[in-house]
Amino acid sequence: MFEGLELAANAELSNGVFGRMAYTWLPTAEQTEAFRNVASGAIVGVQGNRQAYAPEHTLTAAIGYGVGPFRGEIEAQYVGSQYSDFANTLAPTADGQKGEIAAYTVWNTALNYRFDKALSAFVTGKNLFDKTYIVDRTRGIQVGMPRLLQVGVKYAF
Repeated sequence: MFEGLELAANAELSNGVFGRMAYTWLPTAEQTEAFRNVASGAIVGVQGNRQAYAPEHTLTAAIGYGVGPFRGEIEAQYVGSQYSDFANTLAPTADGQKGEIAAYTVWNTALNYRFDKALSAFVTGKNLFDKTYIVDRTRGIQVGMPRLLQVGVKYAF
């Protein structure tokens, strides 16, 4: 059973400043019945535990500036701590497949320049500070995307 709240907002001021945000609050992500391993039949999740990979808080917020053909923004993406298994294991296991996934924040940026209605150029940066963070433990520890820079040209026809 899942119960929560989602909010989103966008604002654009007359001076070119803009912002956007999306927030999810998920206080209830309850496992409503015991969960069994398909292969072995062993109980791996207890009724009443929190569902795996269901953080209580997630937030994406950005602020930017756009004037004429130029638009730039910086964005923060926050994901709260979460369980990686149905048993709600806190301490990491030796194989990395179980244990709490810590909360993390990743910073991104984007710059765009529009030459005309069809042609634009862009530069984007994801995970600007090259933060190492865990996103999955299903097959052992899997980290999130490293710093990524993209430069490109877009033509719409």
